[in-house]
Amino acid sequence: MKSLMNVTVLMVALLWPLHSHAANEQQAPAKEPAGARPLPMALVPYVPPKPMRPTPKIRISQGGTRGCGGFPLVSLLAPEHVGRTTQAQPQLYWHTSVMSQKPAVVTLSHHGAVEPLLEWHLPAPIDPGIHVIDMAQHGIHLQVGKTYEWSLRIHCGAAGSSAGDLVVKSYIERVTADEATRLMAQRDEPLTVAHAHASSGIWYDALTTLHVAWANNPADHTLQSAWSGLLEQVALTQPD
Repeated sequence: MKSLMNVTVLMVALLWPLHSHAANEQQAPAKEPAGARPLPMALVPYVPPKPMRPTPKIRISQGGTRGCGGFPLVSLLAPEHVGRTTQAQPQLYWHTSVMSQKPAVVTLSHHGAVEPLLEWHLPAPIDPGIHVIDMAQHGIHLQVGKTYEWSLRIHCGAAGSSAGDLVVKSYIERVTADEATRLMAQRDEPLTVAHAHASSGIWYDALTTLHVAWANNPADHTLQSAWSGLLEQVALTQPD
């Protein structure tokens, strides 16, 4: 019952982007009535890359480790396989359901490496909601063809000890987009760009496109549907 409530909280929170910016005035051609729009999953269908490389299912915390008893649900907004990006400096997203009174650390490293490329310490308190890890702000450049592990660790135990810490992790690989995807990604319409990335299996670029667009246009229900529909396709919200 507690797990279901946690996932419900996650579902609601994920329907609100991190930032709210003033919407830019745009004139979109009215080709069809709003009621005739396709369902969210049809807006931005995600097609996992082939061959799909599954990852350990630890992108979502269970909220009950020894030192973090009762800690809120924490989730990386990533699929359960190696997610792709075409960007040298992509944005990664994670979510916590309520304010955390525990410090955390974000790490990024080459898959299998001992020393991290990034170790970013987040002091408590940590606000609830969606958080962005922007590689550009940290001077990190991903290499084409390389796989990286990224993780979030909430320090819950005694100082200097990792025992009982809450850890979630996922993986990202930088790839080169094919010519068709690259050309579509140059369009100005965010749904078109997100669709091009998602249908080519480029998860992180599709997610970032929708997050930025919706943050700039928070009243746009079509972008909201596309965002929630994309997350639902990788089981990051509670199914109906």
